[in-house]
Amino acid sequence: MSKISEARVTSDAHRHRILCVDDETQVLEGLSLQLGRRYEVLTALSGAEALEILQREDHISVLISDMRMPRMDGATFLARARTIVPNAARILLTGQTDLRSAIAAVNEAQVLKFLSKPCPPPELHAAVETAIEHYRQNTSASTGLRRTLTAQIISQDPVTGLASRTFFNAALGEVCADAGNASDTGANPAARSYAVLFINIENLGDINAVQGHSVGDQVLQVLARRLREHCASALCIGRWGDEEFAVLQPRDFTDESAVLAAADALIADLAAPIALQHVSQRMRACIGIAGVPTHTADAKTAIKYAALAARQAKLQGGGVSCLFRSDWADRVEYRYQLLVALREAMDTDALHLNYQPVIDIKKGCVRKLEALARWHHPTLGPVAPALFVNLAEESGDMPRLGQWILRRACREARQLVGRCCARVAVNVSMQQLLQDNFLTQLNETLQLAELRPQELELELTESVFSHDADRVLALVTELHKLGITVAIDDFGSGYSSLAYLQRFPADAIKVDRSFVATLGKGGETIIAAALSIGRSFGMEVVIEGVETELQRRQLTALGASLFQGYLYGKPMPLGEIDQWFLSSAFAAAPSEVPAEQPETDAQTDAAADAAAGASSRR
Repeated sequence: MSKISEARVTSDAHRHRILCVDDETQVLEGLSLQLGRRYEVLTALSGAEALEILQREDHISVLISDMRMPRMDGATFLARARTIVPNAARILLTGQTDLRSAIAAVNEAQVLKFLSKPCPPPELHAAVETAIEHYRQNTSASTGLRRTLTAQIISQDPVTGLASRTFFNAALGEVCADAGNASDTGANPAARSYAVLFINIENLGDINAVQGHSVGDQVLQVLARRLREHCASALCIGRWGDEEFAVLQPRDFTDESAVLAAADALIADLAAPIALQHVSQRMRACIGIAGVPTHTADAKTAIKYAALAARQAKLQGGGVSCLFRSDWADRVEYRYQLLVALREAMDTDALHLNYQPVIDIKKGCVRKLEALARWHHPTLGPVAPALFVNLAEESGDMPRLGQWILRRACREARQLVGRCCARVAVNVSMQQLLQDNFLTQLNETLQLAELRPQELELELTESVFSHDADRVLALVTELHKLGITVAIDDFGSGYSSLAYLQRFPADAIKVDRSFVATLGKGGETIIAAALSIGRSFGMEVVIEGVETELQRRQLTALGASLFQGYLYGKPMPLGEIDQWFLSSAFAAAPSEVPAEQPETDAQTDAAADAAAGASSRR
């Protein structure tokens, strides 16, 4: 290819594109001839065709349209084209009779130039040059606006107008660097000491759920205004998350009580009533505080420490402030490493189950064995069940842990039911029970283990009453239809309600061990009431935590007959149950599986006919 040809190709690649629209072919040919030497010209015989071209072609600088066209006039076309290519300059060709209607449409189409037909070439070229300059300016302004909006989005939260998380992190990074430099030069730490406040709005989620996110946004805006007013000396106030704010302000940590008092004053300010849809609402906030460089001179660590302190404040009941303590970081790191190990233990079946018997002393039998998860870490040794179960609940892993326990218990139950007990009991958490696929997973687990529903009992804690009662009631009703026994565990520890018990189709209640420990000090009153409730509602009552013969006699005198505790047997692994059972004075409770109905003569004949038919086919 010659240099002249190469230059022409390069020049063509940068030519502006012009779309000409007219219902007369001769007019389009004339426009192409006049403009084609300097510009790339596209043509269309109607507004509809031109709109299709705009949908598929890019970088069109100028639109030239005749006013008078059938079905869609030029003004209408240019108005619609404006929504597709807003930066393209628009020129309208009109005759004298069209001028009034064209001018009337100028606001809608935002036409840049009107040219009368026929248009002299110099006038046409001048109009096109003006239009191209207009296109350049529009494009440049649009690009600048996009950059401005992008910068604003990056630096500002759109709901509250506070700094975004990105901007806050940048500001905190600069402060940490400044504090670190001051420390290196030996300057007085108090002269450049800062506090990072991590603020959690505890009940904002409830407002969003009940009244909608638009109302929640109004609350956020009110809280943002209060933060600006209260924290006037702050270097940066930002929205950290959906329900969290962060504040960076100068603060001397010499007097920690003063730091906490200032945070408590902010909590009180944020808690002032807010009028929401004619209802006054008080917001609850908790604040965690970390110091720079008092606790760290690293930005990521500072916000992490402040968030840890806020979490601790929430665990203390909320509505308070809490200052970071250095031992928390080690504790959180330990819990994180333990969680990682727990997940690996579930993956590799490194957990195991122990079983504790529930004894019916009236009938002298083992009514059931309760499956209890245990974990022996290879380096840490035995990990307390309360610790790893709590970890699973906090991390959202409880459904997975619960499903592991349920599968293992059902599988091992085949070695226990009928030989040592009538059924095996398994604890089910609310997180697990309320999963959409819980019943499906349960059915699959029973089928895989070849376990009958009557050989399984599910224990639900009293917290069942604090959740969606109607949904839980429906689930328990389905469990009953399957033939699975349901017990309420830890009865009396906090959520009990006679109204709920009346609706709730439980088969048994298990009285919390704390009442046995306080026999003679009021515990017997609660236990007697539980026994009375059980009789009234037709529920078995199991007393947990029975450890001494004296306790057994006291409980028997109250009318109890189902006991669980160290007096009868500690939780033991599967391999030790046979030895315990053989050495105990108790028999296995009889099976609770309904006897199969004997076949009728008709059923027998039908089965014989089916067998004969199958034989003849062979």
